[in-house]
Amino acid sequence: MHAAALALVLANQSLVAAQYDESRIDSLRGIVYHPDMPFSDKLECMNDFNGVSSYSTFFYKLLFPLLNDFLEQGKKEKHNDGVLFCYNFIADLYLGLWEKEKVEIYLDSAAIYIDKTEDIRYLAPYYRLKAQYIQRYCPHRNPEAISYYQKALAYYEDLEHEGGKNDLVIILRNLTIDGFQRDDSVYIFRNIDKLEDMRKEHSFAMLDFVLMDIKTYLYDFYYFRSHEEAFLDSSIYCAEKALEMYENGLLSQFYKHVAVDLYVMMAELMSRKKNAQLSVVDSLLHIAEIKYDHADSIGSARIYQAKAKILFDRNRIDSAEVIALKAQKRLESGYRNNYYQIAKANIDLIRDIYETKGDYKKVIEYNDLWMNNDEKIRANEVKELELRYELEAKEAEIGRLDSDRMYQENRYRTIVLICILLSLAIVFVILLIRLKKRDLNNQIALVNAEKEEAKLKLKLKEEQAVKMQLEKYEVLSDFHLKEMELIGKSKDLDQLRQDKAALDKQVELYRQKVEAYESMMNRDKETDYDKHNVIIEDVKRLINKQLKNPSKDEYICNIERLNNSYIEVFRKKCNESLSISYLKYCVCFAVGMGIAEVAECFCIESSSVHMIRYRLKKKFGLKNDDDLDLFLQKYSFL
Repeated sequence: MHAAALALVLANQSLVAAQYDESRIDSLRGIVYHPDMPFSDKLECMNDFNGVSSYSTFFYKLLFPLLNDFLEQGKKEKHNDGVLFCYNFIADLYLGLWEKEKVEIYLDSAAIYIDKTEDIRYLAPYYRLKAQYIQRYCPHRNPEAISYYQKALAYYEDLEHEGGKNDLVIILRNLTIDGFQRDDSVYIFRNIDKLEDMRKEHSFAMLDFVLMDIKTYLYDFYYFRSHEEAFLDSSIYCAEKALEMYENGLLSQFYKHVAVDLYVMMAELMSRKKNAQLSVVDSLLHIAEIKYDHADSIGSARIYQAKAKILFDRNRIDSAEVIALKAQKRLESGYRNNYYQIAKANIDLIRDIYETKGDYKKVIEYNDLWMNNDEKIRANEVKELELRYELEAKEAEIGRLDSDRMYQENRYRTIVLICILLSLAIVFVILLIRLKKRDLNNQIALVNAEKEEAKLKLKLKEEQAVKMQLEKYEVLSDFHLKEMELIGKSKDLDQLRQDKAALDKQVELYRQKVEAYESMMNRDKETDYDKHNVIIEDVKRLINKQLKNPSKDEYICNIERLNNSYIEVFRKKCNESLSISYLKYCVCFAVGMGIAEVAECFCIESSSVHMIRYRLKKKFGLKNDDDLDLFLQKYSFL
């Protein structure tokens, strides 16, 4: 099977498999260990998996060996994108398992490849993981985490695959929670609008869960400002809806800590109600305590602190003291320096308890304890900053040394290049001199050849001058002969013109005789019927004799159909008297003969026929646009 086709099959198989189904791991294994598939194709298939949030923690132990083997393949191929993808993926898994040290190790490894890629599919997860790590384990560096979240958000908004949408929801949720802490309502609603817009296009369980989680904080925010119990009920309702989605198995265990925090928060919200049911509050805290990992000292401390605060608000001072001290004990056994806000809130609660009891010695003791812890925290922060500055200085030194090394290497390369160029220049000069010498010899030979050629050309020109002189005499002789010939032709032309003038006079005399004859015939007292027969017979004779057109039989038939009284009709319609010759032309036009046929029949030019038609129109009073043929046909067949 072709590698690309198999990659597509495996990718589709992984996407359609049910969530948490082991077939997803099998598909992933088939991609990683495929012997013929290129690494870049494998990476494209791995990108199609829906992200860590779609796996349960049960499958994490199956994913680690696969990803480590894939990481080794990427290092062997020197594929920076693939290596960064693996480091991000593994760090994300350890983040879900709450293993701080391993998350830090893989994120530091991923940081090496950040400057070696421009693909946002791998840059975006890195900045999202970096922000989550800082927010979870270094809350005093929250501005830095928010900066990473903002950077990741800009990348994720350009991504379209499902894993990108899941991560985008996580980022918007954490940024919105930061907005609640900063009391920035405009920023909060802008992020909520983004999530609502995403919900219109893509609806999935995690998005609904996060929206309910944020709305829980939102209505609690409203209650904190207005103290209206309706907002308190809305906040409790949203928390219940979010927990319902989690308990129905629509989300992976990756969101377990968020769900447990919702249980604790819902207990705190219900305890604020005027008629709070303490049994329900206790049951919610009990559920949260069961769901929290007992090894997670910070989570347990969060539950104890909530219990103690609820008891303190109900004036159960002694019970609140016991629970608050338990919370303090859990905090001191965990990462208290990394959970500044929780530790401070718990010590403040303990001081309030002892102040209520009147035990000011304990108040001072815990106040000093907090001051010492605060100093340690500040000292650790200073130490961390010093280490960071030292690390940056070392990195700058490394960069400077790399720059010096690159400078020396470039200098050595430049010297070698100059030497090579000088050698090439010397060889080029030698070759140029040899070529110049050869060109000079060729030029001398060429000059000698041109000299001989010039002598030959001079001799040839002399011969051509003699030849041109002879040709000149020949041309003059021919010109004289042609001139004499033209003079003779001019005389012939004049004679022809004279003959034409004499013929024109004869034609004019003939025309005058014809007109006299026609006028004499007009005065003849023969009947119209006889004129009709004479004209008909004469036209038929001319057609039969002159025309070679196969349509002449049709013309003769049309002539025989003419009305006997057409002569009288034409005389009435005509403004002038019509001669017999004009009546003959009228007959020809009436039966449909064309100009060329009429000219052929009467042995005249076509221009003469046009002139006759023009005169007939004048005689009948017709305009230039009127059709003479239609006029004659109309009255000839009446």
